[in-house]
Amino acid sequence: MNLTQIIAEADLLVPNEVPQADKVVWLNAVNQDFFNVVKIPKVARFVCVAAQTDYVLPSDVRQKNIDSVLVGMFQYRSFDREDVTPAQNAYYFTDATHTLSLYPAPYTDLQGFLRYRRIATSTFTTDNLGIQPDAPEEYHWTYIPALAAYIANSQDDSVKAANYEGQYKAAWNVAAQNHQAGVVK
Repeated sequence: MNLTQIIAEADLLVPNEVPQADKVVWLNAVNQDFFNVVKIPKVARFVCVAAQTDYVLPSDVRQKNIDSVLVGMFQYRSFDREDVTPAQNAYYFTDATHTLSLYPAPYTDLQGFLRYRRIATSTFTTDNLGIQPDAPEEYHWTYIPALAAYIANSQDDSVKAANYEGQYKAAWNVAAQNHQAGVVK
């Protein structure tokens, strides 16, 4: 389902005169919010080199979304979010450069794995309405009631807005529960 289809369906639910540009702004917010609620795990692999501390990872990795770092059979703990004792392996991630730093550096060449949660990476504009949301395809339909809630709120129809908000939030909560097994906090 692409953005044009989502907007058309939302317009059927809540007839309106809202400019297309406003709907696109709201769809960007919905796209970001989806991943704040639904934590979908993703894995990045990287090859560790003996005595090398720093590794550049994909641009969709964010420090706050890292769940687990494993190098070979060794678990690394976050300097930012966990208590790390001197005898433990630790990591630090820099969002600006997408660099993972491992302390101590691996002693030999090993395979590294980083588990993190997906984020929205697209920015929608009125020029790219043929694209699909970043969410998995089975959740694209939830963008319809989400956009309908925004439209209804813009028309001061709080009853309709609450109805549509309840629909998409309930679906997102179920999706979050379905993906929760993959992310341990």
